[in-house]
Amino acid sequence: MRKFVFTLQTLLNVKATLEKQKKTELAAQNLLIARLEDELAAMYARLDAAIAEYNAKMEAGGMSPGDAAAYGSGFRAMYDRIHEQHEKIESAERVRERMQRELTELLGERKMLENLRQKQFMEYMEELRREEAKAVDDYMSSKEARE
Repeated sequence: MRKFVFTLQTLLNVKATLEKQKKTELAAQNLLIARLEDELAAMYARLDAAIAEYNAKMEAGGMSPGDAAAYGSGFRAMYDRIHEQHEKIESAERVRERMQRELTELLGERKMLENLRQKQFMEYMEELRREEAKAVDDYMSSKEARE
């Protein structure tokens, strides 16, 4: 009896491997985004602490123009870093969205190939059934001819 062979098995194997790789890449991208968001939260915490320090000094009697200017430039630098961090996160999220689309496409292609494999297997089973029925008929015919 011959064995079932899916004609596109190699392609199905490649799609499954690519799907696994994409899932791994997507997980790494999610970790990157989480790390970037943690860094952003830390930046906001540092900014809040600096603002609280500035306000406390102002309430305690003010500060020299040089100190005020130093705080101002420090705040500007913090805001610039926060803005850059937001841009990094947005860029990483765009990459993640692209990866998700690619993964969804791969999942669809793999599912289509699996459906095709199932269809070919059912056709194979039907062909086997017909061959077995024909073999039984041939055997019965030859048995009747010998009798």
